[in-house]
Amino acid sequence: MKKNPVGAILVLLATVVVFLGLCLPFYKVDAFGTQMTVSLMYAEGISVVAIIWAAFAVLTLIFALAGVKVPVLIFGILTALGMFLSYTLNNSTLEEYETLGAFVEKGIGNTLCLVGSIAILVASIIYIITTKSNKAAKVDGAAA
Repeated sequence: MKKNPVGAILVLLATVVVFLGLCLPFYKVDAFGTQMTVSLMYAEGISVVAIIWAAFAVLTLIFALAGVKVPVLIFGILTALGMFLSYTLNNSTLEEYETLGAFVEKGIGNTLCLVGSIAILVASIIYIITTKSNKAAKVDGAAA
């Protein structure tokens, strides 16, 4: 497999966005005089779900740097689905807090999780499209 530096850089940038989304404040809750800020990575210790999505993002990056096409797409899809599911489930929980009279403010981590899930999926697809196989690379090399 021929390595694709542009595609790998896109996957790297998307992975950084995912990690920022996991580490930055996901939401702030103000209820009954108590304020709480929570991120997915540091919610009462390290969240297992956040570790799984972070691992999928890192595996996507590792396979992109190694030049392997199919695992990049597979882990890109898994990361995107996982981040989107976390985003959806956490937002439904936040709506429940709001119905109880709590003031809930979505943090930047909330937005970055959504953007990161889309970015890593798009970066994986671009990586697959722009990476040439060994056969195509040999044909291009022979033609030159």
